[in-house]
Amino acid sequence: MTANGTFTGQPGDGWQQRSLPALAQIAAQDARISDFRVHGSASGTGATIDRWSDLDVLFTAAEPSTAAEDLAREVGHHLSPVYAADRSGDPSAYTVRLVLSDLRRIDITATAPAGAKQSPSAAAQNQSPSERVAELIGAFQFEAVLAAVKAARHDVLIGAHLTLQLARHILVIAMLLRDRDAGTAHHRYGGSRWDAWASHLGEAPAPYTQAAITAAIRFYATKLDEMIADWDLHLQPDNRPLLELLDAVDQQSTP
Repeated sequence: MTANGTFTGQPGDGWQQRSLPALAQIAAQDARISDFRVHGSASGTGATIDRWSDLDVLFTAAEPSTAAEDLAREVGHHLSPVYAADRSGDPSAYTVRLVLSDLRRIDITATAPAGAKQSPSAAAQNQSPSERVAELIGAFQFEAVLAAVKAARHDVLIGAHLTLQLARHILVIAMLLRDRDAGTAHHRYGGSRWDAWASHLGEAPAPYTQAAITAAIRFYATKLDEMIADWDLHLQPDNRPLLELLDAVDQQSTP
């Protein structure tokens, strides 16, 4: 952390405990939230937490998904803008996993009170192609951060798995672009200009070492930028937080 309190590259060790008071204060302002607490690795002593750990918080609310999303929005307003997010759960338990633009990672989980009856969630509406592309960009950014963190911890197995997923997201966007060019989602044969993207992505470093994982993530991030320029220039993602994280991982790995 710098003298003015901003984070650069990757937050230093102990950022979780330094961030917790502000996070707890935000939660205390929401009357729906009760039993707010830390869980996971950050619930231990400072010595057990390194800078690569996320901060897991848990609370109880009558409508878990709504309360968790609202808290996540307030975190983005008060702590740092959200760079990427991942969501999962059901009406009784819901989690929003945040990567902030200053590279702090905060997982927010809300659960319903014991014995509370929950209404089934409404069926998801059909997404427009643009909404689907925006979702894929978010998934790419989130998984790229997780892959980089795994590389920092020398977990090449999961790091490689997550990095290879990035190519899949790009290819799905290419499929959507092919649909837009053709005016249909039904394609009996290949042969469009988008087929070349499969070979383009084959030029990526094979992500089977720590250094190759970060190199492959950079490669895929560049290719994502190129593809999004074809879709909508206004949708161009800002990957500076990811690139700063990759620099921090590489610096850690340099003898």
